[in-house]
Amino acid sequence: MINLSLDKHLGIMTPVTNKALAAVLREASPKEMEMLSKDKDLKSVITSLLKESSQNADSNKTLLTLVKNNPTLKDLGNVSSSIKDLLSLIKNDKEPLKIETVLKKFILDTKEELSPPVLKQKLQNSGVFLESKLKNVQNPQVELKNTLLTLEKSIEKSNLPVAKLVVQNIRELLATPTLRDATNLALLESPKDEKSALKNIAKEVAEIVSKLNGAQKAPDIAKEISEVISKLNEAQKSPNVEKSKVHIAEPIYSKETLSLTSKLTLFSDAQKLLPHEDVRDILSKDLKAILLKTSDEAAKSSHPNQSEITKHVDKLLLQIDYFQLLSHLSSSSILYVPFSWDALQEGSIDIKKDKNSVFYCDIDLKLKEYGELKLKLALYEENQINVHIYSDNKDFKEIVKENISSLRSALIEAQIIPKEIRIFDATKKNPSPYGQEQREINMGFEIKA
Repeated sequence: MINLSLDKHLGIMTPVTNKALAAVLREASPKEMEMLSKDKDLKSVITSLLKESSQNADSNKTLLTLVKNNPTLKDLGNVSSSIKDLLSLIKNDKEPLKIETVLKKFILDTKEELSPPVLKQKLQNSGVFLESKLKNVQNPQVELKNTLLTLEKSIEKSNLPVAKLVVQNIRELLATPTLRDATNLALLESPKDEKSALKNIAKEVAEIVSKLNGAQKAPDIAKEISEVISKLNEAQKSPNVEKSKVHIAEPIYSKETLSLTSKLTLFSDAQKLLPHEDVRDILSKDLKAILLKTSDEAAKSSHPNQSEITKHVDKLLLQIDYFQLLSHLSSSSILYVPFSWDALQEGSIDIKKDKNSVFYCDIDLKLKEYGELKLKLALYEENQINVHIYSDNKDFKEIVKENISSLRSALIEAQIIPKEIRIFDATKKNPSPYGQEQREINMGFEIKA
């Protein structure tokens, strides 16, 4: 089973990070912009979208309509064709870009066996889920940044000179470009030579740890503070003690500060500040991450088709951004499947699941020889399926009739029981295989070929 999700707060809903959204806002009419926000300036519109998109369904519907009707996005074409076009450009050089190998592996030929694990892997690495995957990885630079921020807050009220010095050191560290700009999404940017910067950061962290440890282990101080804290705790439990006269313990000796000091020790080694292996794995397999890297490589290369390659890479990135934007606005996961199928002109697959774990699947295809073909599937009780096939092409319907027994056998072999397989004229009103379609749908995703 494919179980993918898209986080709504990953920088997708900004025109800076999402080219599809930028195109929509750039080409929207004044009236359409007014529907999105009372203010006319772009900054106000974006602020309004970010604030309302998670709360106001009407705002999302309005923008979704603009996205689907946007002329630039409607003429993008399909991802498979874009990948093939990019491959043909790269092949024209004796030393092709590294992305060629990745693109060759990414296109699925329907003549090959499309096993569920392979298909799932392709969907996960399609680029649509890149930001979502990065959001959940551990980034040591972000962890260090957060630890320093917490430590600063913990000891900034201390009156000890060493604490004031440590706070100053922390603020200087947080102001360095490496930590100032540390986010998981920053991992997508071109890797910089940060070895010297990380060494300096690790050295500064080690000095902070040394200062804190020195203060916390000073002769007799730790013991005295411990006794004071113990007495204060006892005093606060007594109803006869005036709380205003009870002094707060020195924060530099608190359990929180001790814990944070211990945690900082891990970051006094520059090697520990490098991205983890799982991050490198994501960036080496995800199509969007690879395209972003290729865009930078192509800009610096001497490839004879350098400008055309850059245009095609940008187009592919725009296509992926488009699917991400649709996913966000429709509260689902909208994907493309890079199938290589000569008979297919275009098509889409829309899958939904209701609260009773019944799956609904609408498959709309446009075949080069047989025209439009629609399939509606309903999977219930885990392995029971209804299949309705809609077409106005007589030749195609005859082919289906002749092969229904083979379809049944294939479904049964996959441990799915076909309860109903029926063929209908597409232009006529037909019964739905879904029965009562008023069920509450709580999840869905669309796959585009």
